[in-house]
Amino acid sequence: MKNNEVEFNVKFKKISDDEFDKFLKKSVLNYSEDLVKSGMCSKETAFNDSKKQFYELLPQGNNTKDNFIYIVVNNESEEVGHIWYKKYQEKVGFICDFLILEKFRKKGYGKETLLLLENDAKGKGFKKIFLHVFKFNENAIKLYKNLEYNILKEELKGLYMEKDI
Repeated sequence: MKNNEVEFNVKFKKISDDEFDKFLKKSVLNYSEDLVKSGMCSKETAFNDSKKQFYELLPQGNNTKDNFIYIVVNNESEEVGHIWYKKYQEKVGFICDFLILEKFRKKGYGKETLLLLENDAKGKGFKKIFLHVFKFNENAIKLYKNLEYNILKEELKGLYMEKDI
């Protein structure tokens, strides 16, 4: 079934400036925890390293060109998570951050969010989606493989994956 034939149970809501501030705080903290869990950073340096990376990727905050940050909502208008991707190359999008809130996991929202992202990215002219996932995140790797993302490069702590859309 093609993405444009799917009836989605999730929608993307463009993030507002107020929501962006909340997203940034939460994402910097989550990523710092992932850096520690992966062994890439110590607890002492992880938060500052995470914060630095986010501010480098989003120098104009929510108005940074070629970045697409969405709140993911279900049919009941409940926030189930968020997703952020950016233009990586001319026809390639890169997923920078993707989170389904704990209470909504294992219910198909992750899969639907990625399918909707592919649809959104196609509409913006992208032909490929690229991402990095930490190896400890086995559930995410399983989801990406299930959606036919291919391993492009394997590193000690993570995988780079891609999919033609």
